Amino acid sequence: MATISSVGIGSGLDVNSIVSQLVALEKQPLKTLELKATNKQAQISAFAEIQSQFAALTDVATRLSSASVWAARNASSSNSSAATITATGTANATSFSLDVDQLATKQSVSSAALAPATIPGAGTLTLQLGSWNSAGTAFTAGSAAAVNITVGATDTLSTIATSINSADAGVVATVFNDGTNERLLLQSKTTGAASGFRLQSADAALQGLVFDPENKAGVGMAAAGIPQQLAQDAAARINGLAVTSSSNTLTDNIPGVTISLLATTTTGYGTVGEVKAPLTMTISEDVTPSVKNVNDFVTAYNTLNKNLADLTKYDAATKTAGLFQGDSAVLGLQRVLRNMATSISTGGAYQRLSDVGIELQLDGSLNLNTTKLSTAANNGTALQQLFTTDNSNALTNGFALKFKTLG
Repeated sequence: MATISSVGIGSGLDVNSIVSQLVALEKQPLKTLELKATNKQAQISAFAEIQSQFAALTDVATRLSSASVWAARNASSSNSSAATITATGTANATSFSLDVDQLATKQSVSSAALAPATIPGAGTLTLQLGSWNSAGTAFTAGSAAAVNITVGATDTLSTIATSINSADAGVVATVFNDGTNERLLLQSKTTGAASGFRLQSADAALQGLVFDPENKAGVGMAAAGIPQQLAQDAAARINGLAVTSSSNTLTDNIPGVTISLLATTTTGYGTVGEVKAPLTMTISEDVTPSVKNVNDFVTAYNTLNKNLADLTKYDAATKTAGLFQGDSAVLGLQRVLRNMATSISTGGAYQRLSDVGIELQLDGSLNLNTTKLSTAANNGTALQQLFTTDNSNALTNGFALKFKTLG
């Protein structure tokens, strides 16, 4: 069937073209709506990105408003083989000398040698915690009650060690085999003079296991001349002042400072021939975390500023407008950011961001002078005050407090 392309003979009317144009005209409102919908969707996505970037900026500002960010400390020891040091934000920047006179130790003793699988005999061992004098000749019982360990007629050293450990009396028992003989090793669970102990027995069969030099009892342990180590406290001197500790960790002497004692530095401690070799402990402010957070603040600000600028600009070359070009609300956000960046904070040596090297540029971005910032960071608490001063006044509060309220 032939296609009808004209109306009447010689009319010259192109029916198909006319119909196509009419259909296009009918569709025009729909296309306009679709274009508007697409534009709105793009604006919604762009606004979500703005919100995310605002959140990133306020997160950094919140970190900068926290005292912990500004309270980092560096701590060092001139002899880390003898002692190490750590410091929290409550520690003041300072330095001091340290003598490590003696380390805290556990009591450790050994029985006389016995042939493997020897059965000492039945009886009762009595274990008492307490402390010995420096000579190891006088014992002062501690507050814990003495513990009795029953030894059976067929018990070996291994069985006796198990019974002592089961008593949970503050002492660990182990059987040591040197390849020929066995010994019963006893060691206190913790260091410090108060963790000493004695092991007594009224039974003749068990005298080889007794440790009671105060009463010169037993033919084992001390009486047998076996090397022994008595429990003792750590002893040190900080700037010449004597301190002691039941452990090799000093935590109560200087606020915010923990010192770990590793080796003695004093030779002949407590004798007329004593020789000291003090080390130096140094605590200083650590500005690295605060400087990093200020850098993060500038980066977050600039990311948001560039996005707002792109969304509100008009490109004359391409005749393209940003999604929010001319939008008063978004333009208002730009003004708020710039006004806040050029405002002041009262209460410290620095009042403006530019005082510490953070300068507003013509395009609204912030330029960071790292040299100037580092100088400010090393100027005591002045940089911290610029960001954290709370005047209960939104106009003059520290910059971290100002920007954290944007979220």
